[in-house]
Amino acid sequence: MTYRLLHTADLHLDRAFAGNGCNGELARQRRAGLRQALQAVGERAWTEQCQAVTIGGDLYEHERSGVDTERFLQETFEAWRPIQVFIAPGNHDALLPGSLYRRVEWPPNVHIFSEPCLTGVALEDGLTLWGLGHREPSWMGNPLDTDVSRKPGVHLALFHGAELGSRPEGKGVHGPFRAEQIHERGFLIALCGHYHRRRIDTAAGLVYPGSPEPLTFDETGGRGPVFVEIEATGTVRCTPVDSNSWTAISTTCDVSTLSSTSGVAEAAAHALRIAAPSVERTLVRLDLTGTVDCSLSIDAAGLETDLRERTGLSVVQVRDLTFPAINLDAAARERS
Repeated sequence: MTYRLLHTADLHLDRAFAGNGCNGELARQRRAGLRQALQAVGERAWTEQCQAVTIGGDLYEHERSGVDTERFLQETFEAWRPIQVFIAPGNHDALLPGSLYRRVEWPPNVHIFSEPCLTGVALEDGLTLWGLGHREPSWMGNPLDTDVSRKPGVHLALFHGAELGSRPEGKGVHGPFRAEQIHERGFLIALCGHYHRRRIDTAAGLVYPGSPEPLTFDETGGRGPVFVEIEATGTVRCTPVDSNSWTAISTTCDVSTLSSTSGVAEAAAHALRIAAPSVERTLVRLDLTGTVDCSLSIDAAGLETDLRERTGLSVVQVRDLTFPAINLDAAARERS
């Protein structure tokens, strides 16, 4: 018999989006979009006839969660019954005193892994899910310290952690491990959270679903949960599901030949129209590049406002990565 589950992680409910240029009503829409993304996971789980949904941590952000988020999660998971929900808390939703996980009375289909080491839950005969929870945001233990290689049956791991061999530049290290340890410790697959870019490596047994909605401008492309099918023989199939309603795009515009701010604005607007033909629910980061005349002053903040008005895009971030053109001969003749 095939066991089916849907794996997601890193929703970051209640996130503040001010750093991405989203304030007021737009920020509220982005947060509402994160809730809709979680609801979409449940709908997809029903469609795929899944027995379980696994959540690899950072479901919400501890410092911003409140009663409304508690009620939303209670009602959402209750509506998924009889689908089981397994949650492995991460660094942003760690099991701190006063944690939402500790204070809420969860419906009976919800299981929250609360120990800082992998503990097992039988999914069905011969199939066990092992999970753990971060008890502090800076937890640095190895999630794969538990060895199940001598135990009979098929074993899955669920945790929030940083695979050191593929850590994105600048990404914090929480729960460090290495992919080769997954099979060495007896696990068929590790259902992880922490990295926001999707990675499915069935040969190594490593699955990161990535954040289901783009949280930053770097989180481009299709996003959503991963549909996992496990056979009793130990065969596993992982299928990515693109379900994001918001899209992040990064693009560039070379302004080397331009000498006026109006020319820069026209070129930038043209670049945005090519990169983002659909403007609804689209976040674009535009990097201005090239060597420009020293007299050309680029006001990135003012240009962002201008470009939103010209294109109708919800969010535009401009980064001025240009270099001033320097006449070395003239500079050499100057007295200093």
